[in-house]
Amino acid sequence: MLDAENKKEIIGVGAVLLSAVCFAMTSILIKTAYTLDLSPLQILALQSWIASLLLLLYGLLFDRKIFKLSKRNTLILAFQGIIGSLGTSVLFAYALLYLPVSMATLLLYLYPVLVMGAGVIFLHKKVGVKEKIALVCTLAGTTLASGVFSGVGGIPLEGILLGIAAAVAYASFNVVGEVALQEVSPLTAMCYAQWFSSLGLILYLKGNVFQIPWSSPGVWGIGIALATIASILPFYLILVGIQKIGSDKAAILSTFELPVTFIMAALILKEIPNLAQWVGGGVVLGGIILLNWRSSRECEQTR
Repeated sequence: MLDAENKKEIIGVGAVLLSAVCFAMTSILIKTAYTLDLSPLQILALQSWIASLLLLLYGLLFDRKIFKLSKRNTLILAFQGIIGSLGTSVLFAYALLYLPVSMATLLLYLYPVLVMGAGVIFLHKKVGVKEKIALVCTLAGTTLASGVFSGVGGIPLEGILLGIAAAVAYASFNVVGEVALQEVSPLTAMCYAQWFSSLGLILYLKGNVFQIPWSSPGVWGIGIALATIASILPFYLILVGIQKIGSDKAAILSTFELPVTFIMAALILKEIPNLAQWVGGGVVLGGIILLNWRSSRECEQTR
C-alpha cells in the first residue's frame, strides 16, 4: 500500500508530466495561429482573454471562495501573473518569430537551472546529488535535442535574448508560485495569474483589441484551443505539481516537454527529428526516470 507521502509524490509527478504534454502543444498551436495572420500579441490576447472568461464563469458558478484573497497574496499573484505568466508567454511567442521551435524551447528550458539557483539563494533549499545528476541529464538532453549540433546557424541575436528572457520569466513563475501555494490553492493561484495576465494585455493593447478578426471561426477555434490546452490545463497542473513536489523538482520534470514535442511534431507537422534529437530526448527521459526512481527507493529505505 502507498502511504500519504508516496501518493503525494505520484500526484505531483503526474501533474507535471501532463502539464509538459500540454505545453508541448503550445508551440504547434502558436505556429498554426501565425498562419491566420495574427501577431504574437493578438494570439496571446485570444489565449488569455478566453481563458480568463472561462475561469471567471467557473468561479462565479462553482467556487466563489477563490475570490477571497488577502492583500499580500494578491500582490504575489499579480507579480506571478504579469511577470511570470504574461512575461513568459509574450517573450516566448516573439522568440518563435526568430527561432526554430527546437531552439526556442531549448532556451526556455534553461529555467530549471534558474529555479534551482533561486531556490538555493532565496528559499534556502539544499540541492542533493540526485537533483544535480538529473539537472545535468536534462541540460545535456536539451542541448542535443535542440539540434544545435546539426548545423543550425545564423540564429538572430534578438531571438536568443528573447528566449533567455522567457526562461527568466518562467523561472520567476515557478519560484513565486511555490511561495504563493503555501497559502492558496493551485486553482486560486492559476485563476489570479491568468486574470492579471489578461489585465496586463488589455492595458498594453488598448484600442488594438478590435484589430483581432473576432468574426473568423478559425480565430475562435485556435483561441479556445490555446486558452484550454496552453493556459488553463498546463498552468493548473504545473502549480499542482509545484505544491506537491516543490518548484526545483517540478522544473526538472517539466523538461519531459522536449521529447513529447518531437513526437507531436512528427505526427502532426510531419517534422521528423534527427538522431541527435532523439538521443537528446532519451537523455531527458533518463534524467526524469533517475530522479524519480531514486526518490522512490529512498522512501522505501526510510520506511
